[in-house]
Amino acid sequence: MSSKVVSVLFMSSLLMFGFATHAASAESKPINIGWTGGSNWSSLPYQVAVDRKFFEKEGLNVRLITMRGTTLMLSALMADEIDYVTILPFIAGAAVRGLPVKIVASGAKSSGYAIISSPEISSLKGLKGKRIAINSFGSSADFAIYTALSRSGLDPDKDVTLQTISGTPDARFAALISRAVDATVVSSPFEYFAEQKGFKTLVSVNEMAELVKIPITGISTSQRKIDKQPDEIVRVLRALRAATLFIQSEREIGIGLMEKTLKLDRSAAEKFYTLYREQYNPELSVPNSVVEEWIAVGTFRAKEKEKGGAQAQRVHDWRFAEKARR
Repeated sequence: MSSKVVSVLFMSSLLMFGFATHAASAESKPINIGWTGGSNWSSLPYQVAVDRKFFEKEGLNVRLITMRGTTLMLSALMADEIDYVTILPFIAGAAVRGLPVKIVASGAKSSGYAIISSPEISSLKGLKGKRIAINSFGSSADFAIYTALSRSGLDPDKDVTLQTISGTPDARFAALISRAVDATVVSSPFEYFAEQKGFKTLVSVNEMAELVKIPITGISTSQRKIDKQPDEIVRVLRALRAATLFIQSEREIGIGLMEKTLKLDRSAAEKFYTLYREQYNPELSVPNSVVEEWIAVGTFRAKEKEKGGAQAQRVHDWRFAEKARR
């Protein structure tokens, strides 16, 4: 074999080794997903995707980064400090304002909110003249109670008093215990712990899902990621979908996860598994009516209302969800 041929083969080997090394390096590079933590039922698929190696099977090295505050998440996403975030309504609002971000998947069909109240209140209409605690005006919880009241025939601006109490749900529950307020919006399964203390689940998760959707957990990313790494997005969504289907199909494991993660006893975990199972969304996409509600979260208290239909295409990109479903 001539020295020229040997040289060519040697250079080819180096190039092939270089490409392989680059590919391995690219695959091993951590993908950071910003989330609010795993103590919520809608967050379970992310943890399952890590623990059961669904991400790994897609060739992804995913790290879940706990972050406090939606503004911090958005800033980190825009600065390329994280690759994805699990928040949805806040990202929809940012996209409508013109920021280069989009929702690419919704992990649930609804918000997972419930409404708890003093035991003597029997229905949403019974809240007329009452005080309701929310975390802040303009939040997704504020939109949820505002919309639920409106669709039950009450005027939220006139028939009730909405009172902001910042902090954890425990702070709003404390106000309910002290009778400073008559009801509050909570993330499920907080209603279970309220019932243990004699309070009432006025509107359950499933009932709330019929009144207002606004899923708050999914996958959002930057337009830069969409343009440069579309295949990675599909693989992230495929792993998340596989984890969701796993929870839905493996009843005993799903109940065990909820028992442990949500700190429920066995009977409560069985009850809530049945409720939540129907609210998970392996389809990953949602109808335009839900997109319009995401947009409305950021604008429903504004004097000038946004037209949801005109803005919807700026908010989401379902192409990756469609590919992940295949």
